[in-house]
Amino acid sequence: MANTQEIKQRIELCARELSEEFGEVADSDALSWLDAVETQAVAIGDAVTAELVKQKSADRPVENESTCPKCGKLGRYKGQRPRVCNWRRSSRRRETSKRSPK
Repeated sequence: MANTQEIKQRIELCARELSEEFGEVADSDALSWLDAVETQAVAIGDAVTAELVKQKSADRPVENESTCPKCGKLGRYKGQRPRVCNWRRSSRRRETSKRSPK
């Protein structure tokens, strides 16, 4: 692993470059300028995280994975879980393998 000072310098350079690409901080909708900077930093961090996960998981098998219908990201199957079914007059817990009453 590289020297921590070297890594810090590379992170600073990368953050500066990405910040320039993302553009000026838009503080008109934020509570404060610092809040706007933090929002931009989170967006940059999320983009870097997504790319890193994609790169690191490219060589892993895709077994037991599925995509989210809302965001399209991959997830792992963790088994069935109890769900709450809301009927007109009551709520009941049931396992996902059971069918709802007709």
